[in-house]
Amino acid sequence: MQKAGVAITESFGSQAEKSPSRQDVYRMFDRIASRYDLVNRLLSFGQDISWRKKLAELLPDRQSQSILDLATGTGDVLLSLVKYSKNIRYGIGLDMSAKMLAEARRKLPGSAISKNLSLVRADATSIPCCDNSFDVVTIAFGIRNVTDVKESLSEMHRVLNDSGKVLILEFSLPPNLLIRKLHLFYLRYLLPAIGGLISGDKEAYHYLNRTIESFPYGSDFLKLLDEAGFKSTKAHPLTFGVATIYEGEK
Repeated sequence: MQKAGVAITESFGSQAEKSPSRQDVYRMFDRIASRYDLVNRLLSFGQDISWRKKLAELLPDRQSQSILDLATGTGDVLLSLVKYSKNIRYGIGLDMSAKMLAEARRKLPGSAISKNLSLVRADATSIPCCDNSFDVVTIAFGIRNVTDVKESLSEMHRVLNDSGKVLILEFSLPPNLLIRKLHLFYLRYLLPAIGGLISGDKEAYHYLNRTIESFPYGSDFLKLLDEAGFKSTKAHPLTFGVATIYEGEK
């Protein structure tokens, strides 16, 4: 299991970043929507593609599944799940950023089951779906952006059916001290500079590093899943621990 971590003490001459406000954070994503995919590929060195494939590999092994992807953004997770799994009957992508959803809509016609995929503008802390509606709920790099993490996890639990599974892909921090120090240097200095240069919004990528550093990961996040009522929770660290997939069953 990945090492727990909430407060980061490595500072490179300054104090560790404090967690920024998530209020109306979707407006920031509206600003960077047109360059979001390009910047993601570059800043993750293409690893985001393999991370989404791993997410698909953890889908339940049963036919005709219904999927809800929260904080769906430009739709990459939803489309990856469809690409790598033959067991999805229909899927819904939900996000608060209208411009990110507009980017996602441009991609849907390229999917073999695009007629069974839909996009909805809504908040992950107040999911506009009935109880027990989905076999799987996913969220990638979005749980740390919600205004109320516990409420969002509670909503995920509510909309899953009795045999449903939650899969959460999120950034984390490597347990190895040397790798963690190098990664923190990248997050604090290189990522905002490169992301800002390409997107024209340096503050958006400074927000990224601050939320990564201040968000619970490893066993601390598994505890949040347990408190929300999920069972058989597990953490799957990826790429030396810079990202982690968390899974749980209803």
